[in-house]
Amino acid sequence: MAYRDISLTPRAENTRDARPVPVPIQFSLSEIKQHFTGSMDEVKAQFVVADKLNADENEVACKMVWRSQVVLAEGLLDFYIHEISKYCLVRMFSGTWPKSEKYKSFQIPMEKVEDAIAALESNDWFFEYLNKRFSRDVFLSCESMRDQLNLIGIPFNKVMEKAFPSENEQEAIKTGKETIAMLFQRRNKIAHQNDRSHASAEQTDITKEFVEDYISKIESIVNAIQVIAEETDT
Repeated sequence: MAYRDISLTPRAENTRDARPVPVPIQFSLSEIKQHFTGSMDEVKAQFVVADKLNADENEVACKMVWRSQVVLAEGLLDFYIHEISKYCLVRMFSGTWPKSEKYKSFQIPMEKVEDAIAALESNDWFFEYLNKRFSRDVFLSCESMRDQLNLIGIPFNKVMEKAFPSENEQEAIKTGKETIAMLFQRRNKIAHQNDRSHASAEQTDITKEFVEDYISKIESIVNAIQVIAEETDT
């Protein structure tokens, strides 16, 4: 019988080719808005699907589509705030925008400070840091949205005035806060408990009119932020 070597051989290590880490893209204001608008158009297109299900008397499936639109629309608002945050903070860092009070106390790890010293001619390190830092944050509660907008030089109160115009500033701010809280609460109720009550397990009803109004409120917030950003950019 021929001899067969069955002894173990050392496993080769560190031989896999390292994949390059993609550099985050710095989009323009118009591109950031288009990301939101294009995605929201896709969400709105699902009304056609829901209408067809409703016409076929498939009420459960119809309302499932409406609920999914709520969750997706709120997600688009969050992603928009992420994108606009990076844009605004880089503008402050480069000196083309006035710095907000919160910007002055924005903390950066020493590791990134060293990157900055090594890259004096570029702000790419700062944008990459912001991209990573904000990636896990959610800016949909009233408090987190307020703090983030004030940080990036888009005053929260000014956004509320433009998004929810009322007889006076305080009324607009109050309406805006209540609206943001409602949007976030309903999104969480759908996403985390299938729109059901913890106390009774009964599912809250939903209508097409509610979803249309829900999306309209989100668009009002985004449009207000965009207008202020464009005014500051001129």
